[in-house]
Amino acid sequence: MCGIVSIVYKDETKNIGREAAELLKRLEYRGYDSTGASFIDKDRNIVLVKRVGAPSKVCKELNIASYSGQRFIGQVRWATYGAVTDANSQPHHVRCKVEMVGAHNGNISNTDSLRVDLTARGHRVVSENDGEIIVHLVEDHYAANKAKPDAVLGSLRHAYASSGVDEPVDDDVLILIDAIRKAESEAQGSYAAAVADPRVPGAFAIKSGSSLYAGIGSDADGSFVVVSSDLTSVLAKTRLLIPLSEGEGLWYTHDRYLVFSLGNEARFSVPKPKRSRLNVKDTALDPRWKHYMEQEIRSAPGNVQEIIRYYFQDAAEAGLAAVLEKHADLAKGLCDTASDLSSRTDDRALSAAWAELSASADFRALASKAAAEPQARQVLAGRTSFRSDEATLLAELARLAPGSPEDLALVDLALIWRKRRSVTRYARGLTDRIRESRKSGGSVYMIASGTSYHAALTAAYFFSGLAGIPVHPCNPGQFRGSYMDCLSDADFVLAISQSGETKDLVDILTDIAERRPLVGRASLVNNENSRIPQELSDFYLPILCGPEIAVAATKSFVNQLVILYILAASFSLPEQAVMDKVRAMAGLMEDTLRTAGPAIDRVAGRLFLEPSVHLLGTGLFGLAREGALKIREVVLNHAEGYDAAEFKHGPNTILGKNTVFSPLDLELAVGAALASGTALPSGGDQAAAGHAFLAAHPELMERLFTDYPLVFVCPPDERDTRITVSQIHTHKIRGAAIVLFAEKQADLDLAVRGVPANNPGYHSDYVELPTTKDRFLFVFAATVALQYLAYRMSVLKMEYLDQLGVDEHGVHPDAPKNVSKSITVD
Repeated sequence: MCGIVSIVYKDETKNIGREAAELLKRLEYRGYDSTGASFIDKDRNIVLVKRVGAPSKVCKELNIASYSGQRFIGQVRWATYGAVTDANSQPHHVRCKVEMVGAHNGNISNTDSLRVDLTARGHRVVSENDGEIIVHLVEDHYAANKAKPDAVLGSLRHAYASSGVDEPVDDDVLILIDAIRKAESEAQGSYAAAVADPRVPGAFAIKSGSSLYAGIGSDADGSFVVVSSDLTSVLAKTRLLIPLSEGEGLWYTHDRYLVFSLGNEARFSVPKPKRSRLNVKDTALDPRWKHYMEQEIRSAPGNVQEIIRYYFQDAAEAGLAAVLEKHADLAKGLCDTASDLSSRTDDRALSAAWAELSASADFRALASKAAAEPQARQVLAGRTSFRSDEATLLAELARLAPGSPEDLALVDLALIWRKRRSVTRYARGLTDRIRESRKSGGSVYMIASGTSYHAALTAAYFFSGLAGIPVHPCNPGQFRGSYMDCLSDADFVLAISQSGETKDLVDILTDIAERRPLVGRASLVNNENSRIPQELSDFYLPILCGPEIAVAATKSFVNQLVILYILAASFSLPEQAVMDKVRAMAGLMEDTLRTAGPAIDRVAGRLFLEPSVHLLGTGLFGLAREGALKIREVVLNHAEGYDAAEFKHGPNTILGKNTVFSPLDLELAVGAALASGTALPSGGDQAAAGHAFLAAHPELMERLFTDYPLVFVCPPDERDTRITVSQIHTHKIRGAAIVLFAEKQADLDLAVRGVPANNPGYHSDYVELPTTKDRFLFVFAATVALQYLAYRMSVLKMEYLDQLGVDEHGVHPDAPKNVSKSITVD
């Protein structure tokens, strides 16, 4: 991944550096290998500063906040093409044929061949970075266009005139747009980019397979347009978003913008800006928590309520739902018009549009029909807050028009009704497609990456136990290697992705669509406007967890599991029973964090410096893998997830004496040597001296050997309990320290607490989870418990390394090193 950000003002301002620094720091979760900022001043001079390091560090070191300018393009890098060096940092300033500056995020997969071609065309490519390649490509085509402008301007002017855009545009803008379109045709990969020529007004952005958002607004320095890979950084400046779709580019100045197509025939448009359904407060850190990761773990129970709202019918709203269903065309028209209010850019226009809508004959007719139904009237009168996707817009309308609470409530509930109608229809459609696939002899595949892949593994547990249906969970690489060539038209594919833009998943779905177009494709996503649901799926289901800021996925994983549980359970349980189970999940997760929190804190204190740990799930292989992934991601300790019974087939060789040592082990050994008066070696060949020293003092080496931590996760199932008890006994006598996450169970307690005769120093912990006596509900308690364990381990290790003065150690619960969100590279 990486992240780009740009802002353009009308005039040069001394505050643009401060804005740049804040915007770059908001992107830190997307990249922290290097940071760069380029500024264009009123005299069309480009100033570029960049350096290896995270924005929080580099912005201060380079004093980015001190720079002035009129235009800014910046980038944070998560390195893929090219080593982590200053030269490979972005943006890139090129001047081989014309002067340009630009940056990208994502990847250009044919970088190596393009570098050869560009060099032959007379360009000097000075880095290994693929971001420089896209800037040179645009430069190359722009220079060619400027040399022969008449060759391109005729068709571009015709296309522009045909688009219906009234305001004239400079020829230089059009021929640079053409250069971008030509560069896009040469570049292979998925990326977003921003480029600027200091002599051409404004800047240009490219959305080609990677996330990109744009907004228009004003602040103390005047009007501006801001563009970023990250929605929250745009929302930090404005809530008025410029609609931008995949395969489109954007030219923007401080108060004007033009959307253009990247492929096929040139098309131009100036879509109306729309108010975001989110604002920066929706992505802010609650003062109760220190880190986003903890906030997002603790938000999981509340997010379940959002799933219930849209995946189940609400009995309390049945009367109103019946009215809306009876007058569906009228209600859907109302929803469309209400949503269109978001395009009103100021309070006066918004108030006027609302007054017109609420006074319209259709609105009054629908309101009258709702008021005539007693239950519907009661629901509307008792509405005190808004819950639909347009809740923010409706809250603004409530401020502007305080005298119409029931009308606003009708809009809110109608929007919920329409979305619930869609979600429940597609949920039924998904289960129907699975039935059809099975009946026709096809297979069901769930394809996902990272945490979403672990959700797919756990979904197989749900579908086997609740639906009696086998599903095949696999990551894109497994699917390509093991199943792609075996697909039949009767098969069905469910893609699972938080971002909806994961590159390797996009590639798989694209290949399926091309090679097997009759194979059904659906998706489960959080970002409903992303490429996977909008372009590569027959239909999709929303995860509904809201923005996830911390790099390590937590609340999105929980919501994925809840929805996958709903789908599996719907094969065997009536809707009310499934809804009751889902309601129980919310309370169960709250109880887990409250009652098991102190025990988890103790375990975290024991494990955070352990260099390696295995998580063993009895039947819960996917959950064990996810728990291990969270530890690897945010603690930076080695962790592996296994099925509990499988651990004895080879991985158990790590038990007993091994050479996996922690900092604490080394501290104890060195401390013992110093306490005994033994002189530590110094000078000469340190390795040889150290080896001789340990050979002369074998007792110090013995101090380094400690019991290896095994974390068991056992659901409340009789057979699983027997397996877990057996495995605990098998491994603790061979040098394992045992941690168990399970509900209260006497046999498990005895197995964990019993001290082996050959290991009087044996240590164990039993983290008792709330009682459910339901092996499927247990998954949700265990999930938040393991997430919280990883979070606490991360905080403790971060504090420990900070106290030792270790620079750039990379341990952080929100933005650990080497990982990033929304992976858009192969």
